[in-house]
Amino acid sequence: MNERRFQVIVIGGGHAGVEAAWAAANILRTEKSVALVTIDPTKTGVMSCNPAIGGLAKGQLVREIDALGGLMGLAADATGIQFKVLNTSKGQAVRGPRAQCDKHAYAECVQAMLASRSEIQIVQGTVDELIVSGDRIRGVLVAGTRLESESVVLTTGTFMRALMHTGESKVEGGRFGEASAVGISGALRSLGFELGRLKTGTPPRLKRGSIRWDDLEIAGGDQHATPFSDLTLCKEGASASIPSTARFPVLEQINCRQTRTTAESHELIRANLHRAPMYSGQIESIGPRYCPSIEDKVVRFAERETHGVFLEPESLRDDWIYCNGISTSLPADVQDKIVRSMPGCENAEIYRYGYAVEYDMVRPHQIAATGMTRLVDGLFLAGQINGTSGYEEAGAQGLVAGLNAALRALDREQFTFGRDQAYIGVLMDDLVTKTPVEPYRMFTSRAEHRLMLRADNSADRLTPVARELGLLQNDLGELRWRRHSERAERLRAVNTRLDRTSINGEQLSKLVRMPEFDAQQLKQAMADDAVSAGVPEEVWETVFAERRYAPYIDRARTDIKRGQEMERRRLPDEIDYHAMTPLRTEARLALSKFRPETFGQASRLEGITPADVTLLAVLVQRHRRPPSASVGGVAE
Repeated sequence: MNERRFQVIVIGGGHAGVEAAWAAANILRTEKSVALVTIDPTKTGVMSCNPAIGGLAKGQLVREIDALGGLMGLAADATGIQFKVLNTSKGQAVRGPRAQCDKHAYAECVQAMLASRSEIQIVQGTVDELIVSGDRIRGVLVAGTRLESESVVLTTGTFMRALMHTGESKVEGGRFGEASAVGISGALRSLGFELGRLKTGTPPRLKRGSIRWDDLEIAGGDQHATPFSDLTLCKEGASASIPSTARFPVLEQINCRQTRTTAESHELIRANLHRAPMYSGQIESIGPRYCPSIEDKVVRFAERETHGVFLEPESLRDDWIYCNGISTSLPADVQDKIVRSMPGCENAEIYRYGYAVEYDMVRPHQIAATGMTRLVDGLFLAGQINGTSGYEEAGAQGLVAGLNAALRALDREQFTFGRDQAYIGVLMDDLVTKTPVEPYRMFTSRAEHRLMLRADNSADRLTPVARELGLLQNDLGELRWRRHSERAERLRAVNTRLDRTSINGEQLSKLVRMPEFDAQQLKQAMADDAVSAGVPEEVWETVFAERRYAPYIDRARTDIKRGQEMERRRLPDEIDYHAMTPLRTEARLALSKFRPETFGQASRLEGITPADVTLLAVLVQRHRRPPSASVGGVAE
């Protein structure tokens, strides 16, 4: 049998897999140290559903991935065909950058970036077996070749024992035209992992030329595009590992269009619910509550007479239109009628019908916040295998898993992001403290410290962390650090000058907190100051946000500091919670199931009360106390 050895092996070329391989390469910096195993290398980085990156809370995740040296933001900036910041009518804390991307260009960009890294070796094939010795991963078996590593990242997406549904039709596969990964589910189950089953779906794609496009309402992007990456527009220009964004936006910008379902659409759906897999009993798993199928919308919101549908071009190279808002698994003949019942789509042709995908996942209480599984040392999970939905959630998990897999390969301490540090920390903590009964999606409401975790200050929070961890060791990383340092100096200079500026006898630092004051007024108030010359728009936005939210941020930091000891205080790995009989039965069961790493995680478990945590602290102290020593038969 052929054998090859790597420091880190990543299985899967989706958004989690590419970020995992990229992060591991940034840490390891050794040629061919990372294997990226994928069935079809030409599908690496493919956008299987809507070719859009970012959105509410998701945009924050992409900005954080970029601040930590990831590739998603760079790829989105290089291939975006419409940029828009969502929620601009609200405060900076809940705004989310979004980009509609060219799906072909995006995948090509990701593949080119991976190809530029000598550390990453693409291995084509299907993983036939996970090689485990005792409770440690030793590698994987791919088409008769043994790939050895003690750090393996598994990112199977929606492919584990996947089944696609369109009406009564069922086809094995995790994405249109691609096979299901059957063996991995069995391998994980044989290792003792508890699996679950979830569902996701996608809408039909239409032929643009068959739509009355110009008659529909325009859904445009922002006049001035906001990039995701801090490296976009770098004067240093593009290199082999960074796509060209010297002229941003790079690609031609387009408008989307908006239509809607009608009473006729809803009647068609109601009349055919018995043919919908979700309602016929053909699908038993649970789909995403916050991105429901059109069948679910019509049933759950029966009082609604219409639902908005965005028609979004998928590429500049073809005429495929994504119908955002009517994800469905109804039969093809019903989909034809639903689409043609919408204004502007009376003669629309469907290129590809919508379908639902059922797939296996690993219940994430079996992983740590580092991404490593509790059952098999060195085996990491990332992406939809952990019960999440979305490219951004997958990419964030991939970065965490790839980072920690590489740190483990170097015998370095694992790293966990805090909830007060990043949306990535919120995501990982939520996964390990709650059992998802539906695909997990990030929202700003999930982050209790969202005033501090804004899209605009992602680099301020996380680029120093990236440098400390070793994620910025290459030329690209050094460029990122220079950009960060320049920005930090500008922030310092503007803030210092702001504190010394008055308008009509009023301190500007007080005026900036007035409800009617905005970032542009702040910029205008300091327009005559030499310090303000050449300050980028994003610096003004951050200064304004920090000053506007200052009292709340100060209070949050005080609360964080107060709870930090409990949040970081570790729980013993070997403790037997079942034996802690003073605890309530529900608390013992929750602690035994989730095995929290810290008291902070324990406090957020389902079924745990503040009183349980207080009692747990006492019981753990007793557990740690050594037996009383005795001298001459008398206890001291």
